Amino acid sequence: MQEAERRSLPRWLPARIRQLEEERSQLLSTISTLPQFAPALVSDRLGYHSGYADQQGELSDHQLTVHFKYRPMLGAIALVPAMNPRDLHGGAYAFPRRFRIEQQEALGTWSDAENRWVNETFRWVDVANWLDEDYPGSGRYPAFFTAYHKRVAKVRITVPYDSEEAHQNFFSLGELFLFQSVDGQAADNMSVWGPSSIDAFEVSDSFTLPPFWEPGYMYDGLTGLGLPLSEEQVGLGDFLVRFNDDSAKQQPIQFMLDLGQSRPVGRVEFWPAEAPGNIAAPLYAFPGKIVMELSDDPDFESKKTIVVEDTGAQMYHDNLLRVMCDGYRARYMRLTFDELNEDYGRKVLGIGEISVSEKGKVFSEGCMVSANGLTEVEEKQLSSLVDGNCRGRRILSETEWIKGLAQRRPLDRRLVTVNRELNVSRNLWRQTQFRLSIWGGGLLCLSLLVAMVLQRLQRRRVLKGLKLRITRDLHDDVGSSLGGISLTSEGLEEMANDQAMKKELGDLSLMAREACVSLREVVWLTDQDAIRLPALIEKLVERAERVLYGVEVKVDVSPDVPDVEVSLSCKRHLIMFFREAIHNCARHAEAREVQVSILVLEKNMLQVSVQDDGCGFDVSELRRGWGLESMKKRVEELRGVLGLHSVPGEGTLVHLTVPLDVLMREPTRTYKTSN
Repeated sequence: MQEAERRSLPRWLPARIRQLEEERSQLLSTISTLPQFAPALVSDRLGYHSGYADQQGELSDHQLTVHFKYRPMLGAIALVPAMNPRDLHGGAYAFPRRFRIEQQEALGTWSDAENRWVNETFRWVDVANWLDEDYPGSGRYPAFFTAYHKRVAKVRITVPYDSEEAHQNFFSLGELFLFQSVDGQAADNMSVWGPSSIDAFEVSDSFTLPPFWEPGYMYDGLTGLGLPLSEEQVGLGDFLVRFNDDSAKQQPIQFMLDLGQSRPVGRVEFWPAEAPGNIAAPLYAFPGKIVMELSDDPDFESKKTIVVEDTGAQMYHDNLLRVMCDGYRARYMRLTFDELNEDYGRKVLGIGEISVSEKGKVFSEGCMVSANGLTEVEEKQLSSLVDGNCRGRRILSETEWIKGLAQRRPLDRRLVTVNRELNVSRNLWRQTQFRLSIWGGGLLCLSLLVAMVLQRLQRRRVLKGLKLRITRDLHDDVGSSLGGISLTSEGLEEMANDQAMKKELGDLSLMAREACVSLREVVWLTDQDAIRLPALIEKLVERAERVLYGVEVKVDVSPDVPDVEVSLSCKRHLIMFFREAIHNCARHAEAREVQVSILVLEKNMLQVSVQDDGCGFDVSELRRGWGLESMKKRVEELRGVLGLHSVPGEGTLVHLTVPLDVLMREPTRTYKTSN
């Protein structure tokens, strides 16, 4: 179905479901007339793999050329993708994205006297040219191309080397089919004819890794696509016998086929029977050894004998067994099956079909079959060996099989899409029906939920206003009281004559100023949704200027302080560290001048330093009143570095260096302090 048609479909779900069901039925009906698609992962003999670029990265176009010994008529060419051994679902591996297929037509005159073609000329003609655009991916399905039904000397496949696409520097093929043209129709696959008809399969480069990759695997008949059977079931069974204990089970079983007249036998194919109960048992009851005798004489005095040993190793799990006979003329075929498998101690023999053919024409279907050593009931199954069916499905010719699989690819893909959309549409319709049935209750629940959300938002606005009012009141009432205490204590300090009283009043004034600054910080923090580093630095500087009453404060702040958000814990540690440093200057340093520097250093480091020109002290003699232990622990929480330099009589320098990225995240552990 075209995109325009799909767009015109009604969106009303019941109508859409009906249309999808009709399309699905039509697709299944069409697919039922096509081959069965049952790819199976083959663990080895994956196919042909081209070479890679050499050490200098130079590689010309990949080329694969088939040289025919004679001049057969070419009807079609098919490329079967190699199976990806790492994909359990059977995905394709390295199928060429761009390629060109050519046939070299041979033009000339046949000479009966010389028994050869004379005055031959040759020309290359394109069968398929995908060099200018990408070939639409075929997945595991084969790509089928109809040829011109002309005599050919060569077939050439070219895959360009793509220096811009690394994954196109190599490609692979699972199997190459070259179908002979007979009476204007594509017939037998010439790739498996062997040296009797094909001079050589020539490749410009290859990556060889037996038993996985080798050029010869490209024409060994193993595709990994399953058996060439129809999708439609015909209900006919296979030949399957379980011999009793008293039978001559130690003796080989012998069958005789009468083709009706002398025929040129090109190949004989033995199809494995299906295991009973659909159990997963590849090659169940298939004989391990087959002796095949061909003759025009029913007594087989003159005959051609072919012995196939270890059949399972040649069939690779569940493929058919193909025996090439090079066109030997015969009417009678005697088959001896030996080395039978056992099932619960009893010999079993199972064959799905025996097909005798030449150039795509099957001679064995419906022929006379006889056997020795079978009961009357078992002999009734002999006709199933030549009925043209296997595993309850019709056997297809290789051309019908490969071409049908190529035709099936877009149908299978569309069927997947239709099934997916049909499931979605059905689920949506069920959900819609369910929604309609509870729509009233849903509206009620939604109304209640909206009311609850609005109530919660209203409560948040009220609480936010209350919090703001409380902080404002604290600032106005408590702040003014602390300011009054500070001014009163300063006035009393100036009037006091006793030094002890003077010191106590100075401490009281300092405490009032620090409390007032802390209160201002609390109010500021409450108003902020997020604390930015420049604003925090302004508050630190404001603290220094307000607390250091009567001291000249010089400030140096870097102009390029980044505007980043500071985490709550890091903000607290930084404020408390700075508070301790300023407190020490105000209480102990007796300084006249204090230098506050907040600088951004290289490697994204922030340095906060406080330097005074006061009395200084001996660093080796720790003083508990200076809060150095608290400062060290806070620096440790910030993952920073603490610097402390002091000389008696020359002043003190305290600085903190901390990475900027640390300030933007919460610490993994929290330092608990009481101040």
